[in-house]
Amino acid sequence: MTSEEIAAALDAAGGLVPGTRPGRVRAASWEEAFNARTVPVEGDHLAWSGATGHRGTPVVGFQGQVETAYRLAFRWHHGREPEGNVRPKCDFPGCVAGGHLADRLIREGGTA
Repeated sequence: MTSEEIAAALDAAGGLVPGTRPGRVRAASWEEAFNARTVPVEGDHLAWSGATGHRGTPVVGFQGQVETAYRLAFRWHHGREPEGNVRPKCDFPGCVAGGHLADRLIREGGTA
């Protein structure tokens, strides 16, 4: 997928839950809030179309709380709390696919 195709996919998705107005997503769960801001792309990557925080880190809010999309996806995929920072280990910038994320333990050669 070219960068133009990725941009078009992100723009088409808009990151909105159906039935909500632009800029205001009223999700029923963390998963819905997360999924409303992601777009699957070639290579099993998951592109982020939502807000970013410090240093461009993808962030998602739900019921007044904010979490990084990296930590949420890591937790759901690996079934455990991440140790240290979570970052993509693939070459797709900002990928939030759970299997493409690594915490300190994984980066140091530990088990997932």
